[in-house]
Amino acid sequence: DPRSGEILESDINWYHNVMSLLRGWFFVQTAAINPDARRPEFDDAVMGRLIRFVSAHEVGHTLGLPHNMGSSVAYPVEKLRDAEFTRKFGTAPSIMDYARFNYVAQPGDNGVALMPNIGVYDKYAIKWGYKPIPDANTAGDEKTVLNQWIREHEGDPMYRFGHQQVGDVVDPSSQTEDLGDNAMIASDYGIANLKRIVPNLIDWTTEAGEDYDDLGEMYGHVISQFRRYMGHVSNNIGGVYEHYKTADQDGAVYTHVPKAHQKEAMAWINDRLFKTPEWLIDTDIFGKIEYSGSVERIRSVQERYLNTILSLGKMQRMIENEALNGNQAYKLTDMMRDMRNGIWTELSSGRTIDTYRRNLQRVHIDRLAYLMTAKDQSKRRGSAYFKSTAVKTNQSDIRAVARAELNTIQRSARNAVGRTGDYMSRIHLQDVVERVDNILNPND
Repeated sequence: DPRSGEILESDINWYHNVMSLLRGWFFVQTAAINPDARRPEFDDAVMGRLIRFVSAHEVGHTLGLPHNMGSSVAYPVEKLRDAEFTRKFGTAPSIMDYARFNYVAQPGDNGVALMPNIGVYDKYAIKWGYKPIPDANTAGDEKTVLNQWIREHEGDPMYRFGHQQVGDVVDPSSQTEDLGDNAMIASDYGIANLKRIVPNLIDWTTEAGEDYDDLGEMYGHVISQFRRYMGHVSNNIGGVYEHYKTADQDGAVYTHVPKAHQKEAMAWINDRLFKTPEWLIDTDIFGKIEYSGSVERIRSVQERYLNTILSLGKMQRMIENEALNGNQAYKLTDMMRDMRNGIWTELSSGRTIDTYRRNLQRVHIDRLAYLMTAKDQSKRRGSAYFKSTAVKTNQSDIRAVARAELNTIQRSARNAVGRTGDYMSRIHLQDVVERVDNILNPND
């Protein structure tokens, strides 16, 4: 009702493939510890619980609750391995978060809950929106009581709200599909489970007389889940926390992610992504699902998150962080050096540069080339969901930093050419020198 805001009627519409999506998510996030998730077709009881979870989330929308992506960060990661805690509190304080299933739980975590519950935040939000206040005679009286209910839980992360972010993910504590208060630790647990799934993928997805379509689909879910972990961690770099406050509440709304946390995230990406994730390369699986694509798949994942880290918005926020906080900030130049040292390790070690690493190094050069000519980025407004950082590229430090990186890479590659005995490594480095020269001197 546009006059009062009262919800008169709502519908929940189901896509035709919801059960297929649920099976993929539940498999890739829990099959390492959950035999029920390993079957080509789930039991009705299992699928019923999954449908109940989705239905509860959608009913929340019919009651006016938006997504609360800042909910799952309330739980310490290790608590998600605690059976008593998870049975009581689920995977997040709000079912309106995209905190799907408990990918943190490890073999041996007996009795741990794997699914979300209707949480303490949900009950609090429904109380705030619907509970009658019989002693209130006016809207002003109601507002006083409502504000008091909010202040009762001030500073308690269990009752925090965080918007879903579309476009640039600025606040890493309000992400989709994540669990726990530390993305690096949670993602390491998730990757450990993916490493348990991949060797068993053929056995868990095939049946006599059937083809390998299901194997291909579930391997795709493994890649998608790995991508999510990379996104959860990379968004800490150049990140800014956002905690909504009113004028009578203490503290800042916006605070930069601490330097040590950002630096840890960059080191994590170097080790888990830019160092080739060889555990994803399974020739037994590839021989059954595709005639080509495995090399390009790795390159594509690496490119996506390298480009995410070297996005204009992130880089500009790092520049601003240094301007405001000096040596307390994770500086853009420090991040660029850390990334370069992770991507180009062979230049100092003299080791052979294999196909995967050559591809990654070219991705890095191509992104730096883009930064040399990238157009300005505006700060678009109009929605609490959409975030974008304004960047005047040609007048910011971004171009100078990109140029310095290209010069350093070219100099190091030129010096390394004579130290490698591998033919492909040598011609790759020669190509690197030429590519960088063409970027820096396009008119020569």
